[in-house]
Amino acid sequence: MPMRTWLLVLCLFGPIPFGSTMAAQQTGVLSGRVTDVENGNPLAGAQIVVQGGSQPYGGISTSDGSFRIPLPPGRYSVVVEFLGYRAERIPTVLIRAGETTTADVQLTSTALLLDGLVVSASRGVAEKQVDAPASTHIVGSVEIQERAVTTPVEHLRDAPGVDIITHGVQATNVVIRGFNNIFSGALHALTDYRLAGVPSLRVNLLHLVPANNEDIDRMEVVLGPGAALYGPNTANGVLHILTRSPLESQGTTLSLAGGERSVLQGGFRTAFLVNRRLGVKLSGQYIQGREWEYLDLGEDAARKAALANPQACVSSLVNLRNFDQATAQLACQRVGLRDFDFSRYGLEARADYRFARDGLAVLTYGRTSASSIELTGLGAAQAGDWTYQFLQGRLRKGRFFAQAYVNSSDAGNTFLLRDGVPLVDQSKLVVAQAQHGFGLWGGRQDFTYGVDFFGTRPETKGTINGSYEDKDNVDEWGVYLQSKTGLTPKLDVVLAGRLDSHSALPEDVFSPRAALIFKPLEGQSFRASYNRAFSTPSTLNLFLDISAGAAPNTQLAALGYTLRAFGTGKTGYSFQNPDKSLKGMRSPFNPQGADKLLPVNVSVAWPLAVGAAAAVAARQGTPLPPSIVQLLNSLQPTPAQVGLNVYDPVTLKTTPVAQAEVRPVPPIRESYTETFELGWQGVLGNQLRVMADVYRAKITDFTSPLTLTTPLILLNGQQVAAFIQTPIVTALTQQYIAAGLPPSQAQTRALADAQTLVPQLATALGSVPVGVVSSPEVAAKGA
Repeated sequence: MPMRTWLLVLCLFGPIPFGSTMAAQQTGVLSGRVTDVENGNPLAGAQIVVQGGSQPYGGISTSDGSFRIPLPPGRYSVVVEFLGYRAERIPTVLIRAGETTTADVQLTSTALLLDGLVVSASRGVAEKQVDAPASTHIVGSVEIQERAVTTPVEHLRDAPGVDIITHGVQATNVVIRGFNNIFSGALHALTDYRLAGVPSLRVNLLHLVPANNEDIDRMEVVLGPGAALYGPNTANGVLHILTRSPLESQGTTLSLAGGERSVLQGGFRTAFLVNRRLGVKLSGQYIQGREWEYLDLGEDAARKAALANPQACVSSLVNLRNFDQATAQLACQRVGLRDFDFSRYGLEARADYRFARDGLAVLTYGRTSASSIELTGLGAAQAGDWTYQFLQGRLRKGRFFAQAYVNSSDAGNTFLLRDGVPLVDQSKLVVAQAQHGFGLWGGRQDFTYGVDFFGTRPETKGTINGSYEDKDNVDEWGVYLQSKTGLTPKLDVVLAGRLDSHSALPEDVFSPRAALIFKPLEGQSFRASYNRAFSTPSTLNLFLDISAGAAPNTQLAALGYTLRAFGTGKTGYSFQNPDKSLKGMRSPFNPQGADKLLPVNVSVAWPLAVGAAAAVAARQGTPLPPSIVQLLNSLQPTPAQVGLNVYDPVTLKTTPVAQAEVRPVPPIRESYTETFELGWQGVLGNQLRVMADVYRAKITDFTSPLTLTTPLILLNGQQVAAFIQTPIVTALTQQYIAAGLPPSQAQTRALADAQTLVPQLATALGSVPVGVVSSPEVAAKGA
C-alpha cells in the first residue's frame, strides 16, 4: 500500500567556525594532491571549493593533481569534485598564518562505486564485491539520503533476493532467499556488527533500530548462507546496516517528513570533533501516524463475548488459566481493543576514538520506544511503550577486532488482542566476539579466524515461557577459520569452517564453506560455491508456554476449550505409553480444574460427557429432563460397552483409542541448509553492474510455524446408542406406568419414544469432546 510523502532537509555542513581571526595582512596556504583511490593516478582539473570563510575560495588541480590555495587563518571545510568521481569532503581544515597545511584527497570513480567495497561477505574484511565469496548488494549513501522512509527496510524494496511482508505503515518482516512469515527471525540482521533482533524472541522488528535515515551510511545484503563465519541463523543471508562515524562525517542534519495515514516524522543527526582523535555523534527520530484499520474476526468475537458476559470471561481466565482476579478483569476489559494510532522515538549516541593510525575504539548506546500493533503467530499484540536498548563497545587495531554488547527488551504495557492477557518480555542478549587475521606470501594467502559467545537470558514472568521460566537460558559458543588463497592472479579459492556449541543441543555443529572465484577481466568474476549452514532453535521454539486464547472453533470455545502454544523443551514430549495406551487427557469439564491430568478411560469420560451434553442442551434452549440426566449419570459403562475415539481436528479423522497413534513431539534441533551456487557479476562499460546467480538449496529439519498437535477424546456414539437403549426404554416404561398406562402400552410407547430420544442422546454424548490428549510432560494450564 503506497504512501505519498514530502520531505524537507536542512544541512549545516561542518562545525560553524569559532575563534577564527581573519587577518587580511597574513595568510596561510592549503596545499594537496588529488588522486584516484584505486590506482593512485593524479587527477588534473579537479575543482577544490573551500567553505567557511567570509568570501568564496577555491582552485583547480594541476596536471600532477596538486593544488595550492592561499587562505586567511581560520577553520574551513573543503569539498573536492571531479567529473565521473564521487565528491569528497574534508570537514575541518585548520589554516595558520605563515604555514602550509597539507590535505591530500583520494576520489572514488563512479565505476568503482558500481563494484564497491563490502565488509559483510567475509565478516569485517573489506573487499571488492567482485572478489567476495558470495553474491552481495549495496544500498549506498546517495540512495539512502534521497529517500524519505519510515524505516530502513524501505531501502531494500529493490534489493535482489529480498522478500518483505508489509503489515503496517512501519511494521515489516524481511527475509533473504527464504520462507517469510509473521514474527520471522530468519534474517541475520546486523547494525554496526551488532545483532539487531529482539533478544530472546529473536524477531527482526527493524523499525526498532535506533539509527535513523540521516545516520545510515550504507546497507549491505549478502545473499546465501553465511554460517561458516557468522554462525547460526545465517542460512539464507545477512543484512548489515552501517552508520556514519563522527570522525569522518561532522555537521548537523535535520529532516521533517509527512504524508498519508497522518504520518509526521522528524529526525536529526549532529556530529563534531572534540579533538583530532575523538568524535561524538547524537542522532534521533520520532514518528507518529495511524495504521490501516482492520477488523480481526477472532478479536471481534472475543470482545463481544467479554462484553456480553464479563463475569464469565473473568472466571474463565481465573479458573481455566490460573490468572489472578485483577489481571483477569483487566484482560477482559481490553480484549480486542485495538489502538490504530502508533508512535515511535529512537535515540543513538556514539563516540569514536582513534588511538592509533590503524586503531579505533567505538562506544555506542541506542534506545527505541514504540507503541503500535505488532503481529505474532498467536494473533495481533497491542504494544505499549515497548522499549529496545543496546550498549556496545568495539575495538579495531589492524586486523584485530573485538566487541561486546548487550541488547535488552522491555515489552512495557503489551498484551495479546485476542484475549487481553499481558505479554512480559524483559530479556537480554549478551555477546562477546573477537576476530583476527593475517596474510602470507605477499598477500596470496590470507587467514581470518575468531571466536563468538552469545548468551540469551529470557525474562517473561511466566507470560511467554510459562512453566519453562526458570530453565530457559541459552549459551552458544563458536570458533571459525577462513582461508583465502590466490592460486593465480585471476583465480582465488576460499575455504572456511566453523564449530558451534549450543547449550540446548546435544551435539556440536560444523559449518563448512568452499568457493572458487575466477576473474577473467577487471571488474568481472565467476563464482562457484558450496555452503552448509544451520539455524538453531530460538528460545521461543524451545521454551514457549503461553495461552493462545480461546479455541478458533466457536463450539469448542463455548465449551471452555482454549489453545496453548508450547515449545518442545530440551527433550520433547510423548503422549503414549510403551503399550500404546494414552498417557492422559485434560478436560474443561473436570471439576478439579482443567489443568489436572486424567486417565483416558470410559469411567472417567462418561460423567464428563453427560455434564457437557446437558450444558450444551441448556445453552441451546432445549434442556434435558432432569430425570434423563440423573439416569445417564447413574450408568457406569465398561470399555467393552462404550469405547473412546481420538478425533484429529486437523485431518478430521476419527480413530478408536486402541488403534490410535498420537505421534510424540521430538525436541526441536538445528535446521540445516545445504546450498550449491553458481554466480557471475561484473561492471559493464563502467556504467552498469549486472549480477546473476543460480543456486539449489536443500533444507533439512525445517522448523515450521506453530502447528496443532493434540487430538480430542470423544465417546463412540454408536456404542453409546446401544448401551443406553435398554436403560432408556426401562426408564420411560416406568415413567409411563407411573402415569397410569398399562404395562404393555407403557412399553410400546417407551419403545416408540426411544427411537427418537436414544439417537439424540447418543449424538449429544458422542459429539462432545470430553477432553484433549495430553501428557504429564506437558505442564499445561487449561485444556
